[in-house]
Amino acid sequence: MQNANDTSTNAAKPRKVAIIGASGTYGRGILARAEEIGVEAVVVTRSPHKFEDVKPTTKVVETQLDDEDKLREAFAGCDGVISALGDDRKTRPKTHHLPHIWNAMKAAGVTKYVGMGSGPMLMPGEKRRGGFQYAVHPLLVVLKLLGIDMLEQNEWERDSLLMGKNGADGITWVLTRPVRPTKTPFVGATVHEDRRGPMDCSIYDHGDFCLYCVASNEWDKLAPHVSSGPQPEKR
Repeated sequence: MQNANDTSTNAAKPRKVAIIGASGTYGRGILARAEEIGVEAVVVTRSPHKFEDVKPTTKVVETQLDDEDKLREAFAGCDGVISALGDDRKTRPKTHHLPHIWNAMKAAGVTKYVGMGSGPMLMPGEKRRGGFQYAVHPLLVVLKLLGIDMLEQNEWERDSLLMGKNGADGITWVLTRPVRPTKTPFVGATVHEDRRGPMDCSIYDHGDFCLYCVASNEWDKLAPHVSSGPQPEKR
C-alpha cells in the first residue's frame, strides 16, 4: 500500500513467496510486482513455457496442483503462498486443488495463505452489501436457479478458511476481493474491511497488497475489498 506516484515500497514485504495462478490476470500482477521490488518468487505451474522471461529472482516449478510432494518441495523456505486461482469449476476447481495446497503448505512449515475471493461474495460480519453486490445479486440468484452457481468455488474457499476445514486448519489467511482488473500503473491499493472503494483495481496494486499481507498480520482472517489508489488517511 503506497502513496500515489511512489514506485518503491517501504511497506512490509516478504523475502520469498510461492505464487499459484501466476499466468492469470491478477497472477501476472502479483509476479510482476514481486520481481519489481526484489521478492523471490516460486511460480507453481502446469505450464512452465509461459514463464520463459522471468527474472533471476523467480524460480518456476512444474507440477500438478494435487501433487502434495512436489508442492511441499516448492513451498519449502517460503514466507507464504499466494493463490490467484480463479473459480474454474471444470478444469481447476478450488474444491479439488486447495486441500492439497493447504496440506502441502503445512507439511513445508508454511502457514500464511493469501487467496482471492469474488467481488460479490459476502463475509460474515459485513454490515451491508455494497452497490456492486446489490446490482449483481439478482443475476446470481437467477443463474443459481438455472444450475449455475457463480460463487460456489469462492464461497467454499471462504467457508473452509473460516471454519478450518478441508485442510485449512492451522492456516493463517487473507482473502482479497477485487472486482474489475486493469493494467494501469502501480499507485498503491485502497483497502476496506466492510465497504467497497472504486471498482477498478490495477493488477499491480493488488499484487503489492498480496505481498504485503504475506509479511504483515494486519489483514489476517479478513476478506478486504481491494481497489486502486492511495490508502485514505485515517481520521
